[in-house]
Amino acid sequence: MVDQKLTGKIACVTGAGTGIGVGIALALAEAGADITVSYHGSEAGARETAAKIEQLGRRVLLRRADVSKSEEARGLVDATVAELGRIDVLVNNSGVTWPKPFLELDEETWDATFAINLRGMYLCSQQAARHMVRQGKGGRIINLSSVHGFAATTRHAHYEATKGGISMFTKALAIELAPHQITVNAIAPGAIEVERYFKTNPNYDPGAMGKRIPIGRVGYPSDVGPLAAFLASDDASYITGETILVDGGLIARMAL
Repeated sequence: MVDQKLTGKIACVTGAGTGIGVGIALALAEAGADITVSYHGSEAGARETAAKIEQLGRRVLLRRADVSKSEEARGLVDATVAELGRIDVLVNNSGVTWPKPFLELDEETWDATFAINLRGMYLCSQQAARHMVRQGKGGRIINLSSVHGFAATTRHAHYEATKGGISMFTKALAIELAPHQITVNAIAPGAIEVERYFKTNPNYDPGAMGKRIPIGRVGYPSDVGPLAAFLASDDASYITGETILVDGGLIARMAL
């Protein structure tokens, strides 16, 4: 039996049409929360996620939003409150990865990466925090970072700049929102097998990738979801300002 520690809670998960966002949305629903499933380009995946949540007996709001746009990001949070009654948990999962060599990196790609990965996080978090403060019962904000916020590789300077920024953004919000009993934490996944692995790399080999990871395998969205559910629960009420790796030990290994 799944522990129902989020029963009665309302959560909004951005980027819940694919990959890690799906795993998180389902884990929160399994723990008892009603969910706003937000998506931008992955409508089919979001509808499938919403259907699974409904099968669990939870209420679900399906909402399209470009979180880089102020009106849509704030509207997403406001719609959650209007349709589901309030917001207790915000999971900022929306993000993009467009690998490019730094010497070929154009301003449009740099700006778009920051707009979605960081600006969207700021817009959604601010609006959610405003509602949480008015509600007077605290809340949870969970941001998705990455191992790329801890260690660098080629062709990812712009992406890694946003992921490093997310960790400091998380710490800053944790300090400011602590008086309102709103905790703010980040999850930093490692090699999590998602749809884009197969779309962007026809030579993707999970076995070969798994050999580089101490635990011996790649991760899956279902490996990330339970941590999000824990951070959203009352059990994590004394944890804030942290960025927690979910990477099978990838960053723990010294590169020799």
